[in-house]
Amino acid sequence: MADADSGGVVAALVALGFSLNESRAYHALLQESPATGYEVGVRASIPRSAVYGVLRRLVSVGAARSIAGSPERFAPAPPEEVLTLLRKRFDSSANSLEQAVKQVDTTPATPDAFSVKGYSRVLEESERLIRGAQSRLVLSGWPRELAQLAAELRRAAKRKVYIVIFSHAALTQVPGEIFSYGLEESSLEEFWKHRLVVVADDQRTLIGATEMQPTDNAVVSETNAIAELATSQVALDITLLSQRQKRDVQAVMAKMLGHRVGRLDTLLTKKGAAPQARGR
Repeated sequence: MADADSGGVVAALVALGFSLNESRAYHALLQESPATGYEVGVRASIPRSAVYGVLRRLVSVGAARSIAGSPERFAPAPPEEVLTLLRKRFDSSANSLEQAVKQVDTTPATPDAFSVKGYSRVLEESERLIRGAQSRLVLSGWPRELAQLAAELRRAAKRKVYIVIFSHAALTQVPGEIFSYGLEESSLEEFWKHRLVVVADDQRTLIGATEMQPTDNAVVSETNAIAELATSQVALDITLLSQRQKRDVQAVMAKMLGHRVGRLDTLLTKKGAAPQARGR
């Protein structure tokens, strides 16, 4: 494995619960093995006083093998075996948590709104809302983020969820009713920032920044009024686009806005038919 892959391997192992030194030692073993503790320490920049403890922890969790001899040498467990072990242990821990939670008598109250921080968390919460949608999804975003949500959107489409997506940039390979100006994403980035709106079932809403920065944040809401406002904003964008493109969107508006469209049309008709009183 080339040194260029080091950052990705080490970061992935740390994310899975390995310490930084354990991750570096495993990567060093993947590069060259069997190896002595001294050799691993030099290659992975781990102090000599700590490297044998690190290697024995890897052996104890099944990520490395000890080869008896003088000196003792170490070899990595094949990555596919390590992944299988990690998945099995994760599933076991998740099942234990599920059973433990069932024993808790109280159910924590769900806040009407909360915030999340970080690009990956914004996308994770977006996926959660999409995954929980039962009848309707309304989204506004950029191709980069919508492409990462595409798999979850396709699963929603298979569940017969009605999906409407608006973007100023050109979109490909996403399901639903697509409304796009077809502009180049790079050109738009010169004067607009990446933002994402997801509304599920006219009830749950995410509005957030998606600049691929640690400072990205989003508000996730369970408030109907916020969902209604967000949906109305997307509807306005679609209406403006339809006027420019001469596209009929009445059917889409009816599905997006539900009974509100019919009620408004009825009121406007009555207003036009009824005589207006004049003051003296």
